[in-house]
Amino acid sequence: MTMPMRTVPLFRVHHTPRMETNVLEVLRSGAIAAGGYLERFSRAFGDLAGQATVVTTNDMANAMQIALRLAGAGPGDEVLTTAFACMSTNAPIAMVGARPAWVDLDPHTATLDLDALKRACTPRCRALILYHVAGYPGPAAQAQAFCQERGIALIEDCDNALLATVDQRQVGHWGQFAVYCFYPNRQINASEGGALACRRAEDGERALRLRRLGIDLKAFRTPDGEIDPRCDIPEIGWAAPLNNLCSALGLEQIPTVAERVAAARGNARRYGELLAGSERVRPIAPLPGADPSYWGYLVRARDRDALLAALKEAGVGASRLHYLNTRYTGFAAPVPDLPGSRELMDSVLALPCGWWLDPQDVSYVANQIQCARDRVGTC
Repeated sequence: MTMPMRTVPLFRVHHTPRMETNVLEVLRSGAIAAGGYLERFSRAFGDLAGQATVVTTNDMANAMQIALRLAGAGPGDEVLTTAFACMSTNAPIAMVGARPAWVDLDPHTATLDLDALKRACTPRCRALILYHVAGYPGPAAQAQAFCQERGIALIEDCDNALLATVDQRQVGHWGQFAVYCFYPNRQINASEGGALACRRAEDGERALRLRRLGIDLKAFRTPDGEIDPRCDIPEIGWAAPLNNLCSALGLEQIPTVAERVAAARGNARRYGELLAGSERVRPIAPLPGADPSYWGYLVRARDRDALLAALKEAGVGASRLHYLNTRYTGFAAPVPDLPGSRELMDSVLALPCGWWLDPQDVSYVANQIQCARDRVGTC
């Protein structure tokens, strides 16, 4: 096998010298779990995302789990969600004792099928998780209206869609709750972490308690630092706070994240120009009014697996992205026919698109698609 001319990774971890300085500062201070960066990062991230009430967590799945608890989902309930997603999106449904009610996708847009949503909703549904796939915004306004009509909560999964917009309004602003992620390959790399934005301040106060085992930290200890025996814990939560070290990493990246997202959008425009009229792939177009943050650039190919193999051999870190979560029996939920989701899973390809690509990288990927040895066709 010949060596590829160039290596183009699907993801890259952002880091700066200032991040290293912050880490050393926190380590030397000894304030690793708690410290001043916690509140600074939470407040700065809220300003960035346009969210007034933000509760940071140790990972995205725990942020989602708390959102589901706040939405009232529990044993015997159902949560509307899509199967083409990361397990961090859907595993929390099982963790609160509920079951997923699987909703089909439109394979042409990789977004929620609104007609399928109506068919999937039952009286047991307590919430809808709207996943903005790979940073491509879903039909947020329509999902919000649907949830309001039925009296259920909308949870926007923005875990790789930071700064994506619909009609110049950031995703995360239609739901009662929005979940974000700070995993290493996301737009903000805190080494790990997540955040939950709450529309109502009282939900934010409850989320603060739930992320720390249900403890109200303002009343839990006496002035001399001992546990106050008069303090009750009426609702048990999780051990899920973000630590000071991760917060220090995340805080440093906030001033520059918009530049990185802008670079990804520029790369997406170049792909659109280079792949226009391609006989091998068809780019997935964003919904009208949507401006993705492009965690990856999504295309569809009829003979996707052959193309994927050729791209990987050429050093291009493309990926099938997700596998349908309906495959996992641990959800113990009925599996309906999801033709759109299966069609998407069998044809979609995520191409590298992030800030680390230069124009030559994008041209190289597009050229490798056009001259792939295996014969492939468009969808």
